[in-house]
Amino acid sequence: MKTGARPSHPVSNRGKEKFILFDKAALCGIFLCLAGVYAAALLPDTTFAFLAGFGMVFAIVWASGAVRKISKYGLGTGVPSVGMFGIGIGCIVSLYSLSLNSIWGPVAGTVMALVIGFISGKLINKVLQMNVPSMEKRMAEMAAGSTLAMTASAVVVGGTLNNIFIFHDYVGIGIVAVGFIGCSLAIFHAYNANLGPDEAPDRTRMLAALDSFLVMFVLGIASFLTGEVIGPIVTIFISIVFILISYYKYWTYIQRDAWKITSTGLLPGEEDLN
Repeated sequence: MKTGARPSHPVSNRGKEKFILFDKAALCGIFLCLAGVYAAALLPDTTFAFLAGFGMVFAIVWASGAVRKISKYGLGTGVPSVGMFGIGIGCIVSLYSLSLNSIWGPVAGTVMALVIGFISGKLINKVLQMNVPSMEKRMAEMAAGSTLAMTASAVVVGGTLNNIFIFHDYVGIGIVAVGFIGCSLAIFHAYNANLGPDEAPDRTRMLAALDSFLVMFVLGIASFLTGEVIGPIVTIFISIVFILISYYKYWTYIQRDAWKITSTGLLPGEEDLN
């Protein structure tokens, strides 16, 4: 092994992962996302809707970490399958919790997603016989992280938890599709883009953050459809700032980890291919 190379985890240790219900990533994903959602929803106007966007970033980074960890078991096509199942749970639970029109809706949705995700993981292991030791926890994390991300995306658009707005504007005019597709891509893209023997957790997390700010930018544009102006402008401006910061940081991680970086030039034109 080269000096400085990261030691790989032996296959024999794969089944020995300790089950810790709430680790640091989970606590950050849950509490910081809820803090952003409530701060944006309780402030008097939509100017601070971007705070929910920051919460969405923490939830997506947490959920993408769960994807990374479950992928370590080499499930192949089973990874996107269980992942999309988890995000589907998150979408449905988030809309249900928002329909309650209660200040406790996001908290209730998070708890519900954790329970449903855990039970789903149990069924996947017992019924489908996948027998992955961390399946229950990772399914719970993906479901809860997706629920929080989807809830936060709705608050980014409207700056409120009012279910009349949620279902008239966020769902009614189709912005929910932007939230669902954006959160799904952000949760899955980070690990897929960093696959390889030198995949590093900090680089993967940074790409997940970059993807999240891109989603926040798109949601800021979609927010104009609700008739608001100041809130979307602030969201777009702040997301651009953090897109540049996270992109620069991700690029430094690439330079740190890459064996060699070469320029391929422009893509070949039609004449070059013939």
